[in-house]
Amino acid sequence: MTLTATGAGAAVKVYDKGAGGERYVAMGDSVAAGPILLPQRPGGAPCYRSEKNFATLTAASLGARAFTDATCSSATIDNITKPQGSEPPQIDSVGRNTTLVTVGPIGANDAGIVSTVSGCVNPISPGCKERDGQTVHDKIEATRPELAAALKAIKKKAPRAAIVVVGYGLYIPPGGCPAVQPLTASDADYIQGLVDHMSTVLRDSARSANVTFADVRATPGSIDHTACAPAGQRWMEGLIPLSADGAIPFHPTAIGMQAVAPTVTAAARRATVLRNRTIVKAVRGEAVCRGSKVRLRVLTKGGPVVRADFKVGRKFIARDSSAPFAVYTSRKALKKRSGKLTARVKMTLPDTTGTYTVKISRPRCSR
Repeated sequence: MTLTATGAGAAVKVYDKGAGGERYVAMGDSVAAGPILLPQRPGGAPCYRSEKNFATLTAASLGARAFTDATCSSATIDNITKPQGSEPPQIDSVGRNTTLVTVGPIGANDAGIVSTVSGCVNPISPGCKERDGQTVHDKIEATRPELAAALKAIKKKAPRAAIVVVGYGLYIPPGGCPAVQPLTASDADYIQGLVDHMSTVLRDSARSANVTFADVRATPGSIDHTACAPAGQRWMEGLIPLSADGAIPFHPTAIGMQAVAPTVTAAARRATVLRNRTIVKAVRGEAVCRGSKVRLRVLTKGGPVVRADFKVGRKFIARDSSAPFAVYTSRKALKKRSGKLTARVKMTLPDTTGTYTVKISRPRCSR
């Protein structure tokens, strides 16, 4: 089911096939959105989201049950939690039932990297590295607190979501290609150095928040498909767009989005494994004496438990298939049986259904 935007620039619910499964929200700036990259999603300005951006391809690869594209061109880190003009905060698309969020790329607009690139493309007056010095690098470093706050806000609003921070790609190879892109070797290295610095800050922020980082620069073949590559082979468009897909200067082309999508998808799969372990780890068992009975219970903390089978050793005691997943057994009968108390808990996670063993400490009355 494809849904249209609720208004100009509003986040697009690309589809929602009902409850359950991975419920994915994508955030980021124009590098994630794909401005003018054909075909475009409904909504138009100011976000200009492409139906071929890597988030769309990632959603398809993961078989997401629901997918919302909240990426927006010209977005800054601030726009994750605050409006971007008439555009609502990107985090508004996230809820407690969200299971996966990709954040980024984002931050280049905060540091003014785009305007710096425009200033470097100046064959009459090269040397932007010397003119700018450490100014842009300092702005990149200054984004760390904002990134930390944004990730904290996302985790708070979607406590069970797997989160992937996506870095920027490889725009231009070492030394550049002066005959193809009007940049001196020094300026080309300076520009890619700024992009790499921003990606490093994104990576560090992901690690500090204990979430996953997707380094799209590590996508096999990146070095051969920069803005220096021939038309039709570029993953990143150059100063003068030569691709026939609508890609704008120094932004991913359609084949670029397709190329990095597996890298983001792989990171998302790693993130979901981490999320599932965290959910399972939060479930624990409890045994409490109540007169002649012992109450056995599974404490779910709101987790997706659908059934609990209680055992002592290999002996089945009882099953409960509804919250609060608690059963009573005779204290004397339990005391006569040797073996560890456990609960075999069936859990429905967003991407899988599994059964896990939860240990229960014996209460004193049954020892």
